[in-house]
Amino acid sequence: MGGAVESLVVASNFLFCGFEGISKSLPEVTVGMVHAWNLASPNEPPLEFHMQQNLIPYAHPTAVKKLLVVEGNTILSGSKDGSIKLWSFEAASAANPKGGFVLTQNLLGHAREITGLAVVDTMLWSCSTDGSIRIWDMKQPGAPCQHCITMAPENNSPQQPIPPSSPTGGQPTNNGPGHTNAVTGLVNFKSAAGNFVLSCSLDGTVKAWNGVTGQCVASEDHGEGVVTMTMIGDGNGKPCLLLGLESGTMFIRNLEPTAKIQDAFSPLIQLSYFSAIVHDGAVRSLCKGPAGTFYTAGDDGKVLVYQVTGDLGL
Repeated sequence: MGGAVESLVVASNFLFCGFEGISKSLPEVTVGMVHAWNLASPNEPPLEFHMQQNLIPYAHPTAVKKLLVVEGNTILSGSKDGSIKLWSFEAASAANPKGGFVLTQNLLGHAREITGLAVVDTMLWSCSTDGSIRIWDMKQPGAPCQHCITMAPENNSPQQPIPPSSPTGGQPTNNGPGHTNAVTGLVNFKSAAGNFVLSCSLDGTVKAWNGVTGQCVASEDHGEGVVTMTMIGDGNGKPCLLLGLESGTMFIRNLEPTAKIQDAFSPLIQLSYFSAIVHDGAVRSLCKGPAGTFYTAGDDGKVLVYQVTGDLGL
């Protein structure tokens, strides 16, 4: 690749790779690249994402940090420079003989690195190390930013609500205060109670937001920065939230009330150096695996594998 690989996604029989590399047009500097390999023809050259064919043969001016595939043919890429781009697949034509992914929208608003992307219906949620969460309406021309959830004001005054053009179709509701430090990730969670977006931050909190109204419905503090999170399941497949912290500690929390545990977000397991083998330093990446396993990567250069057995008290 010629540079650091920041994001990998497999979807619609393609392997999408976001990385920092060198463009032939700018051999003296690194830029943000996205390549897509057709897994049905892995020996063929990858499709390359270009802002403008030939003239701007790269995806972003800086490293691509996040990728998200929506409905198979729409790709979202987030960059270190704070920009988000929407790409759509186009079949081969006279103008584009090879076909490929074409830039359709360029979303500007974040001031720092993009750390998370999630989609609820037609609304795109994004987060950044600038401490904000932004909500974009992808069904509108230009995909305008409908709302920005910023760092909580010192006077704890409420944030402005999502505008009436949001999917609620009615009066907007207050979203509650935002994070007070870099937001490090987003997870979309669907349940019988509705559609939610979870956010984690270096301020130590994990917040749950109503995915339609943008209202903050829950917030849990962990006493130190939450670097990463992902969804896993207990031994019976019930959804849980796995969190990786700056110290190497990991938490597993429930996401839905059960007959045994009536409160959502209750801590189920804490993995720390007091009770388990964990990372010596921040947990940087978490990944759900098969058969109840999950994988973790940390600043100590190690990849650890765990397996969940039983119902974790759920």
